[in-house]
Amino acid sequence: MCIRVRYAPRRELTEPYDAARGLITIPGELRDRYALSAVRAVLAELHIPQEEHGALCWCGEPIRLPRVPQQRQNAEVINSDA
Repeated sequence: MCIRVRYAPRRELTEPYDAARGLITIPGELRDRYALSAVRAVLAELHIPQEEHGALCWCGEPIRLPRVPQQRQNAEVINSDA
């Protein structure tokens, strides 16, 4: 796979595709189909043909979105008034 994807805070986004690094950057709050849609939009701008589902690099390999770890929830509340 020639193209990679990373999430970044919206304030850090300038250009969605960095050709030197082969890197698509999408907003960190996008998940699931919205993230995939954003990646596909960038690929369309790069004139990379896409199949109906998923996202493909120009070499034909599927582009995988990075996994975002699930935030663990804890019932305990911590106050730091110190």
